[in-house]
Amino acid sequence: MYLRRIRDQVTRQHGASFAEVGHQDLWQRSRVVLAVAASDPQILEARLDRLKAYLDSQEWMLMSSAVEVVDVDA
Repeated sequence: MYLRRIRDQVTRQHGASFAEVGHQDLWQRSRVVLAVAASDPQILEARLDRLKAYLDSQEWMLMSSAVEVVDVDA
């Protein structure tokens, strides 16, 4: 239920892609990857900030997060 809610919110409200990548056998714990794309670094940062605020404001416990920005034109 939590993963479905997270997936629905991050894909619909925040325009992110969602993938469950670890701990699929445990309902109490999950590892997910979220991906966000933007053509402007400031827009990307704002979207990531809103997404992080959403995740932090929910009843589940966010144990860790990491951000990696990849510039495909580099």
